[in-house]
Formats: sequence, structure tokens, C-alpha cells
Amino acid sequence: MATGRVDLDGNPIKPITICMIGAGGFIGSHLCEKLMTETPHKVLAVDVYSDKIKHLLEHSGSGSPPWADRIQFHRLNIKNDPRLEGLIKMADLTINLAAICTPADYNTRPLDTIYSNFIDALPVVKYCSENSKRLIHFSTCEVYGKTIGCFLPKASPLRQVSLWRFWN
Repeated sequence: MATGRVDLDGNPIKPITICMIGAGGFIGSHLCEKLMTETPHKVLAVDVYSDKIKHLLEHSGSGSPPWADRIQFHRLNIKNDPRLEGLIKMADLTINLAAICTPADYNTRPLDTIYSNFIDALPVVKYCSENSKRLIHFSTCEVYGKTIGCFLPKASPLRQVSLWRFWN
């Protein structure tokens, strides 16, 4: 773990607690690993799966990693678990990475994708707002209209705009 890190103003970085929603995904797992190995921060890792961060959570005997007391895994679905607000309250910062991010699902399950990526995230925003907590909310490529154009006729002006936004 790096020591003596400073912020942009040259002040020492104080450890914070981060509620990482979607910690078991591709970006979340890599971010957790980086936070554990290079910062003094604590992570409340939230996801329905822990496979990709299992190596960060294994604390066996005297060979425990130096971050063993700085990461906790909480298996829950943000869609319907009342424990979420408590975890957000315990944190200084919430990072929301939870989303359906499989392009094939965008086309075969468009309503599930919209609900998961936008509607299901509303309680996270609400809890952060009500508890004066900072929030970093990630999104998927859907916000750029990459796949929306796939549902429109080739001659549609909206399809052209959608593709233009994606490529520019």
C-alpha cells in the first residue's frame, strides 16, 4: 500500500469508507483491487456475486493480506434490500456501478435493462441525497445511444443521429 499520498492541494489523503455497489463486476472488481493495494480506504463491497473479488476477501491465517480489515462483502440486490440505506449511511462516498451491461441483453431485454440501469438506481440516489452523501454514478454505453439505433428503420433520421453521437 502506498503511503504519503496527497490530494491536488498537497494535503494528506485521509482514509474514507466507500460503498461500492457493483463491486463484483468488471470495473468494480478492478477498482476494489486498486483501492486495496494503493490506498488506505475502506470498501463496503456490494453485489450479488463475489467471484471476481474473492481473492480480496480471502483472509486465511497469518498470511492475511494487509487490507483484510478494510474490505467487507455484502451480498445484496439494490433492487429490493433494505440494508442498502444502512451501508450508504456508513460510507463517506457511494460509487454505483450496478447495471446490466451485456450488449446482447440491450436488444433482447430492453425493458429489464432500462429498469436495472436507471429505475433501480433511484433508491441509491435518494439515500445519498437524504443522508448528504457523495455519489459517483457510472453508466453504460446505453446513454450514448449505441444500441437504440438498432431498433429504428435504416432510413430513420433518429438512427442517423444516434449513430453520429456514438461515433463522434
